[in-house]
Amino acid sequence: MSDNKNKYQESLASCRKSINEIDEKILNLLKSRIKIIDEVSKIKTENNEKFFIKSAREADMIKSLLKKNNNEFCPISIISIWRKIITASNMLEQPISIALHNPKKISDYKYILKEYYSELVKINEYNSIANVVNDIEKNICQIAIFILDEDEPKEDIYENWWISLANNKSGIKLFAKIPLYQNNSCNYSLYAFAVKDSEESQSDKTILYVEVKPSYSKNQIIADLKNAKINARILKNIKIKQFNDIAFYLIEVDGFFLEEDIAIKIFKDSAHKPFVKILGSYAKPIEI
Repeated sequence: MSDNKNKYQESLASCRKSINEIDEKILNLLKSRIKIIDEVSKIKTENNEKFFIKSAREADMIKSLLKKNNNEFCPISIISIWRKIITASNMLEQPISIALHNPKKISDYKYILKEYYSELVKINEYNSIANVVNDIEKNICQIAIFILDEDEPKEDIYENWWISLANNKSGIKLFAKIPLYQNNSCNYSLYAFAVKDSEESQSDKTILYVEVKPSYSKNQIIADLKNAKINARILKNIKIKQFNDIAFYLIEVDGFFLEEDIAIKIFKDSAHKPFVKILGSYAKPIEI
């Protein structure tokens, strides 16, 4: 073997040895992390928490890592790696099963969920909104996933899940939008719900359910929200034959809001007296 070939093999072997050492350090750090997760789980249990996933903290953690990364490592890979680490930790804390409302049997949704969570997370598919809600209430599944396709016809019954969820009495709240990063090539969004309190992250979006008289126009709604110092975008609006005197709106607003917040009260007290429910909030997707 030539000297050049020997030097090549020696250099390659040295690099591989370093990589193996780093991999071992990463594995040992992951094991150390898991030990801390065990302690976190005990603290949450002692505090009588029912749903252990802290979506706001998870999003803030990943966003912080991306800032420290300075684009030296692929950002989407960082998101994917840490989402898997986080899910592995979540699954050690408590069982996780997903109730996916997927009456059209679109396979892409399961793929996106497995990418976001893990191949190990069980995903149950449902045709019925009521059955999803029922299994969340009974804790058969812990996370409900509903799809919003902004290009679908307004009359599509499968797209009206948000009307049913606005009236649930079990405390089911929106807590995440999937994926965590902005995907401009995709015209649909996956929204994750659970029985949990709303959490505020460093930068959020809130989803409002609004009922108004049909004479109340989109422009008037946006103007009244703006008057309450709320920046908004209408995601869906429909009219249902059985309710001729009501128009239903699904609205995304910038920021974290609760129903008792002054800005929401100002909007409720505007001229047309809209009925408003907050479906929940989620961390603003990362722009890559």
